[in-house]
Amino acid sequence: MASVVAATICILLAASVPPSSSIPAVYNVGDVRGWALPPGNGAETYNHWAKKNRFQVGDVLDFKYANDSVFLVNHDDYKMCSTTTPVSRFTDGDTKFTFDRPGFFYFVSGVPGHCEAGQRMIVRVVAHSALAAAPASPPSAGFGSASSPVVSAPASPGYGSSAGGSTPTSFGPSPLAEPSGASSRALAAGFSLVTCLLAGVIAMIAFA
Repeated sequence: MASVVAATICILLAASVPPSSSIPAVYNVGDVRGWALPPGNGAETYNHWAKKNRFQVGDVLDFKYANDSVFLVNHDDYKMCSTTTPVSRFTDGDTKFTFDRPGFFYFVSGVPGHCEAGQRMIVRVVAHSALAAAPASPPSAGFGSASSPVVSAPASPGYGSSAGGSTPTSFGPSPLAEPSGASSRALAAGFSLVTCLLAGVIAMIAFA
């Protein structure tokens, strides 16, 4: 009887917890180094970082920087390191950019010379249902991204949202701080398992 009750409790708990793949993750751009001019010959530093992660709609990029900026640009401006007509610009030093669609996002530093020296990044974002598929290669020529204070992107379709920054536009609420990257999703799944096990133990004791 106790085992039946424990199993029932586990099923109910599992049904109440959202799939781990749907839980937004927060990624600290550049990890401990943050968003900064790459040292030496680091032209692909941020693209290498981006390729190590799997981003999905709803996830957040956390750009931390000082005396710098983050510009969201289109593909052509990314290739040319042009910052004259950015989609959005961020300068607050702690920009949190939320992906609101699948596809490619292009980031560059707004400081003259930084993009050319490697402070730029291309991020590919997939929908939840596409996580199992192999990532497509970004467009050839210049990969990379930059970070900046969070600022909402213009109303043009296909761009994410951010909080804070210098070019106000309509954005959604800033996400709460979470463990960096997909670890937050793994933690949620682990919490669900632990809760289920505890419920089973309690049920066994109660019906012993």
